[in-house]
Amino acid sequence: MAEMKYSTKITLYNSYFDLNDNLSAKSILSIFQDVASVHAEEIGVGFGAMLQQNFYWVLSRIKFDVFEMPKPNQTVIVETWPHEKGRIDFDRDLKISDKNGKTLIVGTSKWCVIDTVARRLQRAEKINYNGEICKEVNYQENFGKIVLPEQEPREKFRYKVLFSDLDHNQHMNNTNYANLVASAVNNKILHHFEINFVCECKENDEIVLSTIEANGEYVIGKRDDQIVFLAFVN
Repeated sequence: MAEMKYSTKITLYNSYFDLNDNLSAKSILSIFQDVASVHAEEIGVGFGAMLQQNFYWVLSRIKFDVFEMPKPNQTVIVETWPHEKGRIDFDRDLKISDKNGKTLIVGTSKWCVIDTVARRLQRAEKINYNGEICKEVNYQENFGKIVLPEQEPREKFRYKVLFSDLDHNQHMNNTNYANLVASAVNNKILHHFEINFVCECKENDEIVLSTIEANGEYVIGKRDDQIVFLAFVN
């Protein structure tokens, strides 16, 4: 049985970068999302296959660390692979390297499966991969939830979810939250980025963005006083 690891080469075009020629957090999340989606198709758990079972994937947490910032128009190698299934979650690692194999960016993500009818979490045992688990890991420590420091957050701005923010799950795509985080924080060069998604946002929802500075910057996104996401960057 083949090992479940996907690798591809991509060119990082200018549109992937911000005004300082740094690869944007949204672009990194988009790359990770795209290669994870392609690999999911290959191992039998892609969007169409899942929808036939009335399931769809939902990203609950993702983080990445930048060791060296890629350059515009650089060709890189992107790899992704899933870990052993948890009880209700599925971890997947991601890596971006240069053409010589030097690691530039690593990340990990935690996914859940939702029933399209009941809108409830499903147990991992219902989902089966086609392949052998790759044992490589990017992080030795467990990927826990973000814990906010005991400080009063400062409101930065408000954002109304637009039609263009939505994906085929009918909610705001995870990559678009990265733009909100980048706009909210003072430090625009992100070496470490992580975000926890608490509940979904749909078109016309208003998200209130607040921040806390404490050994980095925390970003809190709320809708009607309910937390929809938490992020931490430094």
